[in-house]
Amino acid sequence: MGCFESDILAGMEQAILDGVDILSLSLGGRSVPYYRDTIAIGAFAAMEKGIHVSCSAGNSGPTKSTLANVAPWIMTVGAGTLDRDFTAYATLGSGQKFTDVSLYSGRGMGEKMVEMVYSKGSNTSSNLCLEGSLDPVIVRGKVVVYDRGINARVENGVISANGGTMACPPTNPEP
Repeated sequence: MGCFESDILAGMEQAILDGVDILSLSLGGRSVPYYRDTIAIGAFAAMEKGIHVSCSAGNSGPTKSTLANVAPWIMTVGAGTLDRDFTAYATLGSGQKFTDVSLYSGRGMGEKMVEMVYSKGSNTSSNLCLEGSLDPVIVRGKVVVYDRGINARVENGVISANGGTMACPPTNPEP
């Protein structure tokens, strides 16, 4: 999901008016000239008031020209690479095993087989896991497989967990 540039500037302006000491923004896009860079403009106004501005370097790369938030008055922070994985395993009913990575640290799904569901039927948005596209009766208690689409992966997870809506998940979901 993206934000309107006017909303980003309004938020930065309100933070400045509120008298914050630090602005920390975990957002950004491509590098553009400073006069067209909304975050650079807002950060400059903050810097003029003595406010430290820290921004993410972006989620692209590691290729040429993928760094974001490069204005010299912004402290740009990038993630490093560590030689470690958080391994996760999935075994299909056929016995085929898959290894991947996950940062999920909640309760596991146990040893019992769980049904997978993937919908590419008449509802063209259900395969993208868009809000309102999943039938709660069909997806409840199952692993939802979806195609990478236009919404954020975290949003897809929330929609799947909530049976097709973006409502906040229950604190104690049923097993």
